[in-house]
Amino acid sequence: MWTALSVSRWIFLLSLSVVMFFSASQADSVVGLSCCRNVSTRKIARIKWCYEQKPREGCNHHAFLDKPWCVNPNSKWLKDKIQKVT
Repeated sequence: MWTALSVSRWIFLLSLSVVMFFSASQADSVVGLSCCRNVSTRKIARIKWCYEQKPREGCNHHAFLDKPWCVNPNSKWLKDKIQKVT
């Protein structure tokens, strides 16, 4: 049967899970993920690594990052490069 102690534990666990859920949704701002404010179609001569930024809360642009550049995913040269690699 449920006792006062077990009910308080359930309330604690439920509260903790709600706090964790909302904290996780804000995690990208805490860990400092990059966010491109502007994207360009400029061709990058040599790509060392690439990260895809998908739109999320507080960061609305879809882009591919190659520090310090933010490239528009619809750029023809980028599509050709991705197709060549895959």
